[in-house]
Amino acid sequence: MPRSIPSELASFNKLSGRLYVELTSPAEPLVPGMGMVKATPGAKIQAISLNAQVFEGDDLRELTDKELDAVALRAPSVRIAGLAGIPVEHRAPNGTHFTVRELLAAIERTEHQTRGSSEWFGGIDVHHVYFEGLYPEAEDVWSVCWGS
Repeated sequence: MPRSIPSELASFNKLSGRLYVELTSPAEPLVPGMGMVKATPGAKIQAISLNAQVFEGDDLRELTDKELDAVALRAPSVRIAGLAGIPVEHRAPNGTHFTVRELLAAIERTEHQTRGSSEWFGGIDVHHVYFEGLYPEAEDVWSVCWGS
């Protein structure tokens, strides 16, 4: 039976985010002029960073410290499956809940640890990088939805 999404997490899922994946060799166009890119075969991940913003009117803006420090998930730990589908467990720093900042960092760490196992057109998937929310996948796993 699917779990419901707590209200704090529903607010978190309204964030807009982009995952930046730095590779050992630059990504190349999949189709010239279309903005779609693919990793070259054999390229490895050097760094990953997740930049989250919030819509204000028709524009995006950076989150304030107050927004980053708000509670995003009330749980002492969370298992997150990123794009590659491999769950990674994270413990809440205070033992009771994750702030928006801490949950974003957990998603970033999950992708850093597991995205190298993804595959898209012969290399690591560097195309599906737009954060579209965190949703229940299994009894104890939350899955990150990545769009392109």
